[in-house]
Amino acid sequence: MDFTTILFEKRPNGVAVITLNRPERLNAINRAVVRDVTSALEECRTDHAVRSIVLRGAGRAFCAGDDIRGDPNQRWAPPDIQERLRTGYLKIMQELFSLRKPTVAQIHGYACGAGLDISLACDFRIMASDARIAAIFVKRGLGGGCCYLLPRYVGLGKATEMLLLGEWMEAEEAQRWGIAYRVVPAQQLAETVEEFADRLAQGPTRSYALIKTARNQGLGADFLRGFEYQAYANGELILSEDAKEGPAAFREKRQPSFTGRWVGQPVEP
Repeated sequence: MDFTTILFEKRPNGVAVITLNRPERLNAINRAVVRDVTSALEECRTDHAVRSIVLRGAGRAFCAGDDIRGDPNQRWAPPDIQERLRTGYLKIMQELFSLRKPTVAQIHGYACGAGLDISLACDFRIMASDARIAAIFVKRGLGGGCCYLLPRYVGLGKATEMLLLGEWMEAEEAQRWGIAYRVVPAQQLAETVEEFADRLAQGPTRSYALIKTARNQGLGADFLRGFEYQAYANGELILSEDAKEGPAAFREKRQPSFTGRWVGQPVEP
């Protein structure tokens, strides 16, 4: 598939890398970006050889958010919520959040607005020490973005501060609040993310998948239903080869060799 706004690479170690590639616009998101990123994520979803995904940006920043310099007639038309869910950046978030494989946002420069939101939909965020983030919507007279995921990371009070003030947060503070998984010097960012994504790609893919599904379902569930989702996840995992390999490796005092396959699933060429 030909992409016009991203670079897409699938590496032999099971890591796929999606690079937002509009550096002249600081990787601002428009419909073409949504189309390309979601197409790449769908390829990652269906390719069993892909076992972890990195999302990053070319140029000076991870992502400057929605492209508010785009077509003004399209932006200010009467709202069609279903259309925006299908073609706006929320589509990227839905795909990232529901993807049954681990995802890593590699943040340099800054991630603001929609850029911050899509990074929150990833499972991990690794930031350069000089990177910054902001839920900047309010400073543009906009709103709604980050309102779902951000409170789940930092709590209602801090999220309200970030959403209503739109101020910048430095990388170290983002780590203190649990937004950033790791903060590393800028010159070490690419190498750190590469090593971490490789670690995830060698892990128990099916376990990741079921854990993420149970987590997502549990976000809107009551106490008992949440435990049901946990039980479903454990039950389904019994059918994976990794569920056999993990205990066997423990008994034999060796490192496990996970494949990410179901029992009886053929090895792809």
